[in-house]
Parts: sequence; structure tokens; C-alpha cells
Amino acid sequence: MRPPVASITSLPAPLAPLLRRWPGLRYVRNRPDRGKGHAVSVGIRESRHDVLAQIDADLQFLPEELPRLLAPILEGRADMALGSRFVSGSARREGSVPGLRGPGNRAMSGFASALCGRRMTDVLAGMKAWRREVTASFDWTSDGYSYEVELPIKALRRGFRVVDVPITSDPRRTGQSSVRVVRTAARLCADMVRFRLWPLGPAR
Repeated sequence: MRPPVASITSLPAPLAPLLRRWPGLRYVRNRPDRGKGHAVSVGIRESRHDVLAQIDADLQFLPEELPRLLAPILEGRADMALGSRFVSGSARREGSVPGLRGPGNRAMSGFASALCGRRMTDVLAGMKAWRREVTASFDWTSDGYSYEVELPIKALRRGFRVVDVPITSDPRRTGQSSVRVVRTAARLCADMVRFRLWPLGPAR
């Protein structure tokens, strides 16, 4: 069932000025929300253009850097661009990757790279862009956090060009992470093996 798209009159008050400034802005209220991957898949379904981008809403990543992320796709050099906090040219500001998250992200990216035979430096960063053709080419199964690794792994399996793009990361400015590091890491590893080995299936 397709979630309703809110009308202008039902927009939350803080968004109304944005709609006046950018008439093409669409507000989609996602109910029921089954997780981050589900929310992104709903966004894809409601989108209208051939190049798509996703950025986390906690303000850890900078919307001003979206043109940099999109550049390899728009210039015809890539089909998917992964924002990376761990590649040359990136900037990790103090507190942006706390505790075990830095080593954990590197480990998950290393495991994904080994599975795919293609180096990826930050598969878990919540800033990605891709051509619509990419996500239309395979069955997307993750409603939760594992979508972060499902997209690049399956894109590579389909033969699409995936590149890393350096980005800036700030400390989280809003909300709280619900990720439990050890449990999430174990789930990600199991899911990555599944995404790499199981049949891709038809487009979702």
C-alpha cells in the first residue's frame, strides 16, 4: 500500500516556508515506518527523477556537499556514489565518529570489500546517490539498517560502477542513534553474505 503524500495544508508548520521557496518540494509522511531501509524505499517510490540521493536527517552530513556527491553520476563516471568519511579529502570533525563506530565502520567496509572484490571505504555512511536504474534492477529486501550495505553490494553484482566520494561529517545535532553496535555488526555481517550470495531476484 502506498503511503499518503501530505497535502500542502497538512505540512508541518516549519516546512511551509520551504515549500514556498522550492515549489517542487514534496513531503511524504511515512506510515507505518518499518525502519530506515523502508523509509528510503518509500522515498524512491515517491520520487520523480532519474538520479536520487539520500542523506541522514540528523545533520551529521552536509546537504551543501550533495553536488559533490552527485558529480560522478551526472558526469557519467559512476552509477552510484557512496559518501565516505575515511577516504582522502574527507573531513571528520571532532565527535562525529565516536567510540567504536570508526573502527567498526572500517571493519564493515573491509568485509564488504572482500566479499565484492572491490574496495569501498565507508559503506555505512548515510549519504548516498545513485541512478534510478540501479535500485530498479534488483529485489531490495532490507527494511532496516542493512539497506546501507545491500545497495552497494547488489549494485556491484549487477555490474554498476560504484565510487567513493569524500564528505564532511559533523557530530550528530539532533535525535539519538538506535544502533546497538555489537548486535548491528553481527546482523550486517550475516546480511552481507546473504546479499552477496543469494539470487538477486526481480526488481522490487
